[in-house]
Amino acid sequence: IGGMSIPPAAEILIHTHRQATARRWAAALRDRGSRIWLDADEVPQPSRLELIVTDQSTPLGAQAGASQPWLFGDMHGQGVKPGVIRVGAEGVADVRLPADVTERDMQLACRLLAEAVRLHRKDHTLARSQKRLVEQAMTDPLTRLPNRRAWDRALQEQWSSAGGPGARLCLAILDLDLFKRVNDQYGHAVGDDVLRATGKAISDSLRESDFVARLGGDEFGLLLSVPNAAMAGAVVDRVRRSVPSGSPR
Repeated sequence: IGGMSIPPAAEILIHTHRQATARRWAAALRDRGSRIWLDADEVPQPSRLELIVTDQSTPLGAQAGASQPWLFGDMHGQGVKPGVIRVGAEGVADVRLPADVTERDMQLACRLLAEAVRLHRKDHTLARSQKRLVEQAMTDPLTRLPNRRAWDRALQEQWSSAGGPGARLCLAILDLDLFKRVNDQYGHAVGDDVLRATGKAISDSLRESDFVARLGGDEFGLLLSVPNAAMAGAVVDRVRRSVPSGSPR
């Protein structure tokens, strides 16, 4: 039909105990260029399986593909399960078709559901990419701690919410004594190891509610929610003593 785009071929698993039915469905759907499997164990891994067409009522994972349960799950982190079309059977499904469904109606249902699955997966992939970019923008690549940008945001958020009953915000800046000498004498690779070890030691010594970031160079920032100055001093001192290389001051 002029002007109408043709959807890409789908990857379909046909799950039925009736061989004649399986052959009929496969012939109807293969005409559209789709890739068809009649046995879950034949589906390659990993796969971008989009549809499962079945006339069975029991859970798919219990009947088919027992050796490949990933077929009925998260599809290796894609975040979107295959669409399920049930023909003349009860059970969870995205689309239900009558037992006497015509080949044309089955083709149309498969085409539409496959396209919906593709769009959902694209949205999921885009969301994951955006989340990863935000995390990268807020993470120091050397120590894997939050960076200066994340520090500025955390400081603004915690400052805005500070002042509640029984809590104070403590800000501490730590740096390493004689760190320039480490770089000059042993090289920047060793200096990087010292920074990574320092970042891990600080992070491991803090409470879950505390925040640490690498501000740049050998400087690390701490944001602590504490009830009083004595507690703040105790936490900072514990952090100072935890650092294995160099001495924060």
